[in-house]
Amino acid sequence: MKQLILILLTLGSAGASFAQPSTTAKIDTLLSAYAKINQFNGAALVAQKGKVLLHKGYGTSSAGIFQIYSITKTFTSTLVLKLAELHKLSITDKLSKYYPNFPKGDSITIEQLLSHTSGIYDYTHGNDMPDMQEQTFINFLSKKELDFPPGTNWSYSNSGYYLLGFIIQKVTGMPYEQAIHQYILDPLKMTHSGFDFNGLESPYKTIGYATFTSKVKKPAVVYAAPGPYAAGAIYATVGDMYKYHQALQNFTIISQASMAKAYTPVKNNYGLGWITSSFENKQVVGHSGGAAGFRSNFVRIPELDICIILLSNNEIADLERITRKIMAILFNTTYKIPVERTLLHKEQLSALSGTYANSNLTVYIYSEDGRLVALPARQPKSTLLAQGDYLFDVDDIDISLAFVKDSNDIVNEMIIHQDGKNVSTKRIHPNWGLLGNATTVGWTGVQPDLALTEDPN
Repeated sequence: MKQLILILLTLGSAGASFAQPSTTAKIDTLLSAYAKINQFNGAALVAQKGKVLLHKGYGTSSAGIFQIYSITKTFTSTLVLKLAELHKLSITDKLSKYYPNFPKGDSITIEQLLSHTSGIYDYTHGNDMPDMQEQTFINFLSKKELDFPPGTNWSYSNSGYYLLGFIIQKVTGMPYEQAIHQYILDPLKMTHSGFDFNGLESPYKTIGYATFTSKVKKPAVVYAAPGPYAAGAIYATVGDMYKYHQALQNFTIISQASMAKAYTPVKNNYGLGWITSSFENKQVVGHSGGAAGFRSNFVRIPELDICIILLSNNEIADLERITRKIMAILFNTTYKIPVERTLLHKEQLSALSGTYANSNLTVYIYSEDGRLVALPARQPKSTLLAQGDYLFDVDDIDISLAFVKDSNDIVNEMIIHQDGKNVSTKRIHPNWGLLGNATTVGWTGVQPDLALTEDPN
């Protein structure tokens, strides 16, 4: 039985070779596959060298308006650098210049706020503020100890970007939102972008879902203004975001020197409002976003004028994973399309669920939305795609799983097949997540991709 399953696993990874579809068709096939398994519902735009390869909606309109959350940070950064070019501020300015009584404000710079190296406490980790007004916010942060001495470490801080919004107001003499409109949105004719998603009235406004399964779709809360403010309050369409990309690419908002500064990592692959990475030895810059009801990803390869925009109106979409696969298509490298060959009924899912472990690895297997999910301890979860009753592919990585029955017809083992090697794990408990003392390292040889991810707002 065990030997037969492994042979099937090996054969199942092979595929026939036919005429190659176009790049656009490949991207569409990939996104359609994720839409089919409820892992993507939204709008996508992919462009290269000024040519839009794909602009399409999956489960919603391609013109849909979505909350982009922390992609807003790139707008805030761009405006700060614009104001620096206009000599209205300097990124070396101390926080004390704008808030003289802020504790240790003379050791915190605007540049550190932009790069998450200020040490300022992130209010999303817990707060008791009755409102999000400027003085309330400043009073709250003034009572919080810094996470570390400014400039010595890195910690994602939405509070830092809130402060940048307040500073923008001080130097422009107008509300942050108005300043973003005046310097970026309006000149670029981003007519479907703005703030206060809660108050937006448009037939293209999408509903954000906290739960998004084939059977249950539960709308998420919508934040009242100012919401995440300068850290994440902008809404947009993929079309508008492409206008933004083109302006950045052509240096029509800020200079090439300012953009280069923004793209230069300070710590933890983070520059000034931009997450940096690489793909096939090319610099990748971008930002992701995620909070109630929405996930977003905005990724660019400036050297090749490549832009990938994914906006989704549910919280379970792993857009970084999909983005990497789209880049693989553009560079003609290998990638994996999620394919589900069969659906299991409830009893089958229950029979396979449990905690599986060996001396180095513990994996929790459980059902979610009619599919199995694998959760290696202290690692991200992955959807399992059934290739048969006991055979599964792991969606995001080149791993297959085979479940093995004992002489009593009860599943007691899971074999992990990767890179020609087989790793056995025993089913040590019929339920998952009940063993609090599990010591694990996650999938053998695989680490989560942190290059284009971020903490949600």
